Amino acid sequence: MAGTPAAAATKTTSAAQGAASNPPGAATTATTTSAKDTLSLSPLAASLKGPSLDLFNKLKQNERTLLSGLVDSGKITGDDVNNALMGSLKMARSTAFMNGGRMFESQNRGLFARAATVTADEMLKATDDTLARRKELVARLGELDKNGQGGSADYGEILRALSGVEPGAGADQPSAEPHGNSRATAHLRQTRLFSPYYMKLGDPFFIRNGEEEAASNKLKEAGVSLSSLTDAARGMAEDNVADMVQQQASDRAEIMRRNGG
Repeated sequence: MAGTPAAAATKTTSAAQGAASNPPGAATTATTTSAKDTLSLSPLAASLKGPSLDLFNKLKQNERTLLSGLVDSGKITGDDVNNALMGSLKMARSTAFMNGGRMFESQNRGLFARAATVTADEMLKATDDTLARRKELVARLGELDKNGQGGSADYGEILRALSGVEPGAGADQPSAEPHGNSRATAHLRQTRLFSPYYMKLGDPFFIRNGEEEAASNKLKEAGVSLSSLTDAARGMAEDNVADMVQQQASDRAEIMRRNGG
């Protein structure tokens, strides 16, 4: 497709066959097979790196074509797209992390009600349950998207569940604030934190840098829907956050066990 960032390896049948095996519109790279081979990359394909390239290939065909056309026209650069995609992934990670933390608490009100006595094993199980639930919900969203049901009521319900306000979650457990006494439980939470959802201040894993923020603004001004980029990044972000939370849960469990929990 014209304007689509793709590696064009020429003059060899094998290179042409390799290119044909890639999904339409996907940004790719190619390896030369002889001294006569030549390799040319579109400005956009040459600029996409790592997670940004992975995210670009998850975009819908029309979204990839739009970005490619904007770069070819000179309205934005390939680096702008690379930085904006990375910024969108970071924003999706932040959302996944905050909502995951909310879900962890919602599903484990009983643990928060007795924060001072929660064991490492209880915390690890609660973490696994939360991450499993989120993975299930994201998979269901993907199926609805694939079936063209992105605007359905079911889709909206799953989004609400992912936000951490799933109806009935933890309803069979004691409230974290019995009789509305938030001051008492606030003291417990400050002295015995056991949730694996904790974020370092200014963590670049979540926070866009100046270049990423500026690039996002340029794409928005050029008519690109930033929300569609963030939506496309949801699955990647959930996987990234799950890996981080599991590691933090393991670290926290070690500390809890050293302290007799």
